[in-house]
Amino acid sequence: MNDIIFAGDAQDRGAEAFGTYILCPDMNCVVEAGGRTLRVASGEVAVVPRGIDRTGGRGRAVVIKNALSGLKEACVIGGIGARDVSEACSAAVRYRALGNDAVIKSLGHLIVALVGTYCGGNTLSPAVKSVLAEIERGLSDPLFSLEGAIRALPLNYDYVRKLFRREVGATPLEYLTSARMERAAAIIASGVQNRYSNYTVAQIAEMCGYSEPLYFSRVFKNYYGLSPSQYIERARRGR
Repeated sequence: MNDIIFAGDAQDRGAEAFGTYILCPDMNCVVEAGGRTLRVASGEVAVVPRGIDRTGGRGRAVVIKNALSGLKEACVIGGIGARDVSEACSAAVRYRALGNDAVIKSLGHLIVALVGTYCGGNTLSPAVKSVLAEIERGLSDPLFSLEGAIRALPLNYDYVRKLFRREVGATPLEYLTSARMERAAAIIASGVQNRYSNYTVAQIAEMCGYSEPLYFSRVFKNYYGLSPSQYIERARRGR
């Protein structure tokens, strides 16, 4: 879905054919993409969707499988957006070298969300933007109903789900689950405690919109390959 399949030196060619290519150049450069010439300054980020041939550019590169299907043309991100995307891509390169698959998976979703906001935001339909906004508001609410949010729109339920998947690259439920899992991992990685001790799994579950800790634990382990307790223990050892 939004898996990072390459993160490293842009001169390592070949992987871009299989996903959206994100280039963070180390100097001003020209990128030829799909018949267009993109002039990318140092500090900017070039994004080339899957299926578009690309040449040119040096620096860090990340390729994300099947990402941003709503983005039809290559684009350049500048300003704050470029800084955010570049920092996430740098982290992806670093954690790929360390072999940390759990962090890499989270970074893939983060990069897709950032690029979608700064580069592909105008390709999202109003219905998809509305669902994304509702998911953001309900992220930590155990009473949030994703189905209710979709059915509240004046459009066919199945149509909205298909539209969301086409434009975002994931179903609404997959996106919500990913966002909640990333929130859980971020809480654990931060080392933040409650007033008296480390947060319990039940407390983390509730902060991520799950009223049942056991169900949260099953989803977490399926997503990261580790139980929350194992993930917490590994995070503590790494501090």
